[in-house]
Amino acid sequence: MCSLCAVAGLLLAPASLWAAASEDPDWPCIQRKVPEISAGMVWAGPPVEGLEPEWRAEAEVAALAQRIAARSTSVEDGKKAIQALAARQASGKDHKLTLLFAATLAAVNTERNSIIEGIKRYARRQAKLAEKIQLQIEELNGLPHDGSDDQKARRRELQERNLWDTRIYEERERSLSYICEQPVILEQRIFALAREIMMQLD
Repeated sequence: MCSLCAVAGLLLAPASLWAAASEDPDWPCIQRKVPEISAGMVWAGPPVEGLEPEWRAEAEVAALAQRIAARSTSVEDGKKAIQALAARQASGKDHKLTLLFAATLAAVNTERNSIIEGIKRYARRQAKLAEKIQLQIEELNGLPHDGSDDQKARRRELQERNLWDTRIYEERERSLSYICEQPVILEQRIFALAREIMMQLD
């Protein structure tokens, strides 16, 4: 019974640690939760406030921003695409590149927000599973080892469920570090792309 209690403590510990690490109780990552990347965090070029209507009207800029913001496009390919856009501009290059940055930042923030919400849903599912495991252990602790046939059958059922649920919980925990890295990877992407765009400014 004591070993089961120890397992329960290990399973439930992360939830309290998550709450301590973030103001959001649903945020399970060691990395600090940054809801949105602001332009000022990665950009030292011309102001981008109020440019959304303009870059949305620029089909080439909007399409390129979606492509280079996507994780399926390597950062190196993104940089080459930025360089190619800059080389094609006979005039107004800086403004076109500023629009590109604004559009790319918006695309990255949209994807990051989706990932962050997914992480929070993941954490809520883990918390519910940990609670379920704890209830199983509490019921097991209340069942006598030498009880009736019904009690013995119930014990076997609970032990099987507990083993399965614990395995699922642990597998999800092992995946958490990878999942939590995704917003950070996007931060690194927009920083690298913003730097390349700024390098192409006159």
